[in-house]
Amino acid sequence: MKLDIFEYIYNQGEPNEWIVEECKLSQINLIVGKNASGKSRIVKSIDLLSKLLTESGSLRANSRKDEWHLYFDIDQPEKKTEYILKLERGLVIQEKLIIGTGTQPLLDRGESGKGKIWAEELEKEMLFQTPQMELAVVKRRDAIQHPFLDQLYEWSHSFRFYEFGTQLGKDTIARIPPTIDLLKNRTDFKDYDYVVGIFVIGAKEIGDTFTETIIEDMKKIGYNVSEIGIKVPSGLIDSDIPSPDDQNDLPQFLYVKEVDLRSITEQSEMSQGMFRALSLFIQINYSLLASKPSCIVIDDIGEGLDYQRSSSIIKLLIEKAETGLVQLIMTTNDEFIMNGVPLEYWSVIERKSGISKLHNTFNTKEKFDQFEFIGLNNFDFFTSNFHLQKFTEEE
Repeated sequence: MKLDIFEYIYNQGEPNEWIVEECKLSQINLIVGKNASGKSRIVKSIDLLSKLLTESGSLRANSRKDEWHLYFDIDQPEKKTEYILKLERGLVIQEKLIIGTGTQPLLDRGESGKGKIWAEELEKEMLFQTPQMELAVVKRRDAIQHPFLDQLYEWSHSFRFYEFGTQLGKDTIARIPPTIDLLKNRTDFKDYDYVVGIFVIGAKEIGDTFTETIIEDMKKIGYNVSEIGIKVPSGLIDSDIPSPDDQNDLPQFLYVKEVDLRSITEQSEMSQGMFRALSLFIQINYSLLASKPSCIVIDDIGEGLDYQRSSSIIKLLIEKAETGLVQLIMTTNDEFIMNGVPLEYWSVIERKSGISKLHNTFNTKEKFDQFEFIGLNNFDFFTSNFHLQKFTEEE
C-alpha cells in the first residue's frame, strides 16, 4: 500500500486547533518549511496513527482530539483504500474503512462501538460491537472473515519513522541473547534505539549482503569504512579483545573500522553525524532486505552532516526509493538539502492560522513549472515564496 492523500485535524473547535489540509504524496517526498511551520508535526501525526494501528489497538485516556483521513493506492481502483478515524479523549467516535470502487464501507462503526463489518466467508454484513477504547480494524482482524483488515495492519507494521536530529540509538547498548529468535522477540523494529539488535539480526538472517550494503552506503557518503561489527565497550573490560564467554555476558554496541585508521572506532567515539548515518543505513537496509517496508519517514534529514555528506545521503535515499520498494517522506529546512532535491519531490508548507497546507506539483504545478525557467536554485523557490506569488501576463 502507498499513502497517497493525508488529512489530519487536531483538537477541532478548540483554541489550539491545528489542521493539515489535503496533502497529496508521491513515491518520493521532501516536505520543506520554516521553523515552527509544522514539518515535524505532520510526519509525527502519521507516525502516531501507524503506532495505534500496529500495537494492541487499545487506546489510552487523554484530553486531546485527533482525526485522520487517509487514502491509499488511489491510482488502482480495485485496491483504493480509504480509512477514517476520529478520536476524542481516548475514545473512538468514528471509524470507517472503504476498499475498491464501491462506496459501501467494509467496516463502519460510531461512538457507541456498534457497527457493521463485511464477512468474506458469509458473504454478508454482520453486526459487531467493539469497546470505545479499541480500534475495530485491529481487534476485528480475522484472516478468514475479514482478510481486508490485514492490508492496513501490514502498512502500519512496516511503517518506519526516524528523527535524524536525535541520537538514533547512539547512547544505547544491548545484551545479545543466545538465539536470534529470542533477540527478535525482544526487539522493537519501529524503535531506532534497538539499532544494535537490528544489526545483529540483519547480519545473521541476511548474511554478508547486509553488512556489505551498509559499508557501501557509508562509503558513498564519504565514510571510508571497511568493517562494521559489535563489541563490548572497552570501558567494561580489561582487554579490547574479550573472550567469547565474556561477550555473551556483557552488553555490546557497534564499532566501525575506517580504512585510514589503524584502530577501530567504537560507537561512543563516533561523531554524531557518522553514527546517525550508520544507524539509519542499518535500519533502512534491514527493512529493505528483510521486511519490505511500506513507508520510511525521516524528520530533519541530514541534520548534523556537512554539505557533501548531507547531499550524498539524500541522493542515496532517493535512489533506494526510486526502485519502487518503499515510499520515502523526508522533512528539512536546510538550504543544501533543498538545493540537492529536485522540485518535483517538494511539498512546501504554507502556514496559516491553525492550518498547514502543502503546495506541490499536484496542486500548484503551474508555479513549479514556471520556476524551472527562471534559472535560480531550489532554495530561492522556498525563500521567495514563489509558490504563493501572483503574476500578470506581462510578468
